[in-house]
Amino acid sequence: MPRRFFRRVSNNYLQKQEQPWYLRPFSSVMAHPTFFSVSRRSICGALWAGLFVALIPMPAQTVAAAFLALLLRVNLPVAVVAVWVTNPITMLPIFYFEYGLGCLILDLPMQPFDINLSWDWLAEELQGKWKPLLLGSFITATVTASLAYVAVSVTWRWLVTLRYRKRRQAGLTARRDQSL
Repeated sequence: MPRRFFRRVSNNYLQKQEQPWYLRPFSSVMAHPTFFSVSRRSICGALWAGLFVALIPMPAQTVAAAFLALLLRVNLPVAVVAVWVTNPITMLPIFYFEYGLGCLILDLPMQPFDINLSWDWLAEELQGKWKPLLLGSFITATVTASLAYVAVSVTWRWLVTLRYRKRRQAGLTARRDQSL
């Protein structure tokens, strides 16, 4: 179960007595148990927040996911790690798909563009393409994050029910063996 893994990681972090200097201003947040709780709601919400921010084209996605996790009171490390779905390798195909989706919805023709990662290129290319890109990004982020939330929630619930049934069956078998 992923709960054991997340609990072990959270407990290891919380047991550290000395925090690095750059985390000391956030010591009250880091000591708060809500942001490191391992529950279905907290993990699913953190995954939703991280994936939503990951699929929106903006700088400082990790910081934005951390702030969203604090705002929603969900697991902070899971939200931050979920942002890493988009990395320099996956970012361009994802954003190109989102741009295409936005063009399809707005009924605009897709304009080909040459990829040259520089500030000038970014300013020139986004000038005419930002509306379909943001619309496609928002739709993709909302749908993907919501599907992930539901999938993890249903899987978590199913695994808990399965474990409960197995434990209950073991208890019934043990009582039956004692009565014989």
